[in-house]
Amino acid sequence: MSGKSSLVQSIFLPLLYLLLFSSCSHAAKKKHILIIQSYESNFPAYKEMKKILAKQLQEKDIQAEIYSYYLDCEQNLEKKQKINLFEKLNELCSWEPDIILTFDDQALNILLTCDHPCITTIPVVFTGVNYPNTSFLQKYPNITGFHDKPDYKTNIKLIEQLIGKCIVVRVTDGEYIDQMILEDMNEQIKDICKMNDLYSPDRIRISGKNGISLNGEKKIEPDIMYVSTINGKSTRSLIKGLGENYYNKAYLATKRDYLTLSLGRFSSFPGFSVIYEMIGSNNGVAGGFVTPLEGLTILAANRIADILKGVPTSNFSQITETSKAYVFDYKVLEQWGISRSKLPAGSLFVNMPFYIQYKIYFIFLLILVGLSLIIIITYQRILYKRENIRKKEIQENLRQEKEFLSFALESGNIFTFRYKNGTFLFDKEFYHYLNIPEEPISADRFQKAIHPSEQADFLLNRYKLDHGFASRQITKRRYNFNQKGYLWWEFRYAQNINISNGETEIEVNGLCLNIQHTKDTEDELINARRKAEESDQMKSVFLANMSHEIRTPLNAIVGFSQLIASEDMELEEEERLKFIGLINKNSDQLLKLINDILDLSRIESGHISFAYEMCNMNELMDDVYNTHRLLMPQGVELRKKVPETPAIINTDRIRLTQVLTNFINNATKFTTQGYIEIKYEYSPDNRFILLSVRDTGKGIPTDKIQQVFERFQKLDEFAKGTGLGLAISQSIIKTFKGTIQLESEEGKGSKFTVSLPYEPASLS
Repeated sequence: MSGKSSLVQSIFLPLLYLLLFSSCSHAAKKKHILIIQSYESNFPAYKEMKKILAKQLQEKDIQAEIYSYYLDCEQNLEKKQKINLFEKLNELCSWEPDIILTFDDQALNILLTCDHPCITTIPVVFTGVNYPNTSFLQKYPNITGFHDKPDYKTNIKLIEQLIGKCIVVRVTDGEYIDQMILEDMNEQIKDICKMNDLYSPDRIRISGKNGISLNGEKKIEPDIMYVSTINGKSTRSLIKGLGENYYNKAYLATKRDYLTLSLGRFSSFPGFSVIYEMIGSNNGVAGGFVTPLEGLTILAANRIADILKGVPTSNFSQITETSKAYVFDYKVLEQWGISRSKLPAGSLFVNMPFYIQYKIYFIFLLILVGLSLIIIITYQRILYKRENIRKKEIQENLRQEKEFLSFALESGNIFTFRYKNGTFLFDKEFYHYLNIPEEPISADRFQKAIHPSEQADFLLNRYKLDHGFASRQITKRRYNFNQKGYLWWEFRYAQNINISNGETEIEVNGLCLNIQHTKDTEDELINARRKAEESDQMKSVFLANMSHEIRTPLNAIVGFSQLIASEDMELEEEERLKFIGLINKNSDQLLKLINDILDLSRIESGHISFAYEMCNMNELMDDVYNTHRLLMPQGVELRKKVPETPAIINTDRIRLTQVLTNFINNATKFTTQGYIEIKYEYSPDNRFILLSVRDTGKGIPTDKIQQVFERFQKLDEFAKGTGLGLAISQSIIKTFKGTIQLESEEGKGSKFTVSLPYEPASLS
């Protein structure tokens, strides 16, 4: 009885758990998300950010109610901002925010210093922060977010690329944040840019001759790049510094405040920015190397979704640095005459006119319309010509063609034929279509053109053609009229009986049409149906395998949870900790299985995005080696071999690392002695990069080598893993247009080799 009881529990408890989990998910209330914005409510970027955030949360199955609060830091003093935020947080206590999202430095700083008690209890995610106070943030383990570190060096190089060597003008008003910005910028650009000692914040004239402003004339270009600093508190300095352009100059915005909002529009030379807030909002800034608004928002949305789904904040890095891209304002580029050909590859644009953005599609549409008109006119002329010929034939043979016209109305204008006295006579189009001489075809010759397997049927019908038949006939056979192969033809015909001078003459009129395309379509439909049945069968097998893999850890979780929760069984602390460890281990296994299934599904459906970048293979191999070197089992050595000259390839570094990690983990499971070697080399013709992972494990039987890349394939059912790692790796490598080769000898070890297309490149 106990055996039956445990069997019933193992079957129905998981089902009950899934049903309860599903019902709870549907009944879950909306999550409350409070967004604290640094600037005014009409800042254009905020509207777009809120749309992106809502969309991302919806895709993550998060039902959320979002409330936005705006500090308006350019209008309110810092003390007032703190008071207003403190009061707003008190007001929202009854609303009960589940999480707080802050945008930009000011929003995070005001939240941390307003001293409201909710800061320590509610999870906080920040994004778009240029200078986070790391030591202060460490006091709050419930806070995590993204550091948008300004890249001054890349922006200086961008300015030089677009307008040549010049004097880069920056504006400071002596605030604390300005001091941080200047120190950071000076440190980043000290090797590529000199400070212009002639033009300090204490001087009025920044460069060139006093009062000189050149419009449309070539400016004097310095021999190297310089940086000059303007005192933002001096109106005269601003007018002189941004108005004179005797030398080739550029303005670089380093922050967004009441002063810098208008400087780009009034500057007499192009403006650039190191922060996203200044680009695309009618601030006169041409662009810069920044983290796009969409990227900042998506990162924050994903982090919020994970936290709202139960992932502890401590699981994430408290500060994560964001990646950047080249972003430009199309209208400002046009204003300053900066050619798009000078821009870096992969640049993003804002404010690009619709007709420019989709120029290729417009051209393609016009070409398509033009071709369609030509085809229609040509086709109409052909139809008109054929119709004239048809009218003449009808007028001459009205009585004899009456039956034929009936078929034509039903089946369309194909080819006509007439059978009389043992001879077939077709219309001219039939002969032209088959490219054969225009001459009558005898019944014997007609019979020889029929496929051998269908000639017997024609002999039975030939008697009817010669002696008459009661009703219309339809036959379908394969014919080879022009000695170029058998094609399916359909003949529809009826008889006309003529009585002249007491003699009866039987004449057959009808249509014939080539139905090869129809037959081919039928075959394709049959094949498609067979493939659909195979796909349905594969889906059933996949679901069965997935159910089996999910049930095992889920049963362990439920079983050990019941033992811990049971009041009838007293457990020692050591046993209790052991059971908790087993629950965590099976939970991790279940989570990895689900993540692997989602990864595999997204890769094969094309919904997963790949972040391609130039990657130094030696550095990637070093990272993988250092990550796994200390994780090797006792008695197993991890080795690494790389060429002296590193290969630079364009790939997704994270996904390629995932593939190598899967190979190493797979080798670790089955290698107890010896070594695991990771290696890459060039192919003999230098067209491919060959990455390999070799082990001295137990190897794979020859008859099972082809099975290891299938889903849920585990050659050792007792080994750890979900059986999806190699399937995911194969899908990733196929996306890279590469291949995976497996060599294995049972008892001696295995070698996985990845072949990736290689074109010599450099990181620059």
